[in-house]
Amino acid sequence: MYFRLTQVDIQEGKMEETIAYAESVADSFRDTPGLFQICIAEMDNGQMTSWSLWANEDAMNAAGPQIQEALSGLGEFVSGPPTISFGPMNAGQIYQTTRKDDPVKPFVVRLGFGSAYDEEKIDEFTDWIQNTVYASYEGTEGLIGALAADVGDNKGVTLSNWESQEAIDSSQEKFQQIMADAMTYIKSPPTVVTGVCKIYVNNVSFPEGKLSEWSK
Repeated sequence: MYFRLTQVDIQEGKMEETIAYAESVADSFRDTPGLFQICIAEMDNGQMTSWSLWANEDAMNAAGPQIQEALSGLGEFVSGPPTISFGPMNAGQIYQTTRKDDPVKPFVVRLGFGSAYDEEKIDEFTDWIQNTVYASYEGTEGLIGALAADVGDNKGVTLSNWESQEAIDSSQEKFQQIMADAMTYIKSPPTVVTGVCKIYVNNVSFPEGKLSEWSK
């Protein structure tokens, strides 16, 4: 599975209009070949952030012209070019089954980006995330799902989805301990931001379980 992250700085006072525009084009991504999910969120650092999950890199690249056309109208709202990163998902877990036809309900996201990992420890790091970190979150109230991706240049992205800000806040102590333990594998800590995903399209269902167990 392949992951794509787009981060865009929005002009002051333009976030509401930007989200409205994104919502107006969201349906154009339904049934896009190879696209499993796309989410668009307003983040607490003033950025509009979108992420998408794909069957593979070829599917993502093939949809490039469609994505560019759908988002071409964003130019009047942004204050600079987007930051785009992508790469293979190497860990993931769904804690609450998400079905294709579930009604859209806003959720809260915690995003970590910009951390540099030790290349010699990447396999060990991936195993630690999937089988220690994600396993330790089993039964955590309000946690929907989590993923980790390698986005190139020895950089990683982590993302978790939660039912509410209260659920994230309740997990903060555990999260800080995980960040401390992660320094065994990474060279620099990530930038961590939170936000609210208000727009998303699921083209497939995500059953509860580990990434390796998902069946599309």
